[in-house]
Amino acid sequence: MVGWLEEASRLIEQGKGFEVKVEDGEIKVEEAKPGKVKLPIKGVKKYAGRRGLSREMKNLLLEVVEGLGSSKVPFKVTIGGGEFIVRFDLDRYVRVHGEGASVVGFRSLDEHPVSTIAGLLREHGEVKLLSLVR
Repeated sequence: MVGWLEEASRLIEQGKGFEVKVEDGEIKVEEAKPGKVKLPIKGVKKYAGRRGLSREMKNLLLEVVEGLGSSKVPFKVTIGGGEFIVRFDLDRYVRVHGEGASVVGFRSLDEHPVSTIAGLLREHGEVKLLSLVR
């Protein structure tokens, strides 16, 4: 059986989003399920040359996944044009882009689970702590 980290690495290389779950103390990685929104084909724009993640960003994402997974933290990863988002729940997530990272929904970088990856984020660039607007 393929290990959870190898599965995450494969999905990162393919540019696909995924979810890391902890079930009975065991870590499992599943590819993200497509959304439930149905759009007519003519209403969807074609995006030419969708930018994937750079090699540096892929390596950073793999380190983040390894750090969080080793701490048995469940989360979801969304990969977009040159950035990725690690979502812990609806109101708490980390968006990492080329210039740095934005941490949303946490009071400080010492708060768990962000504390697990705060060092990696600081090495990557400026880290902004943002609160949710209600």
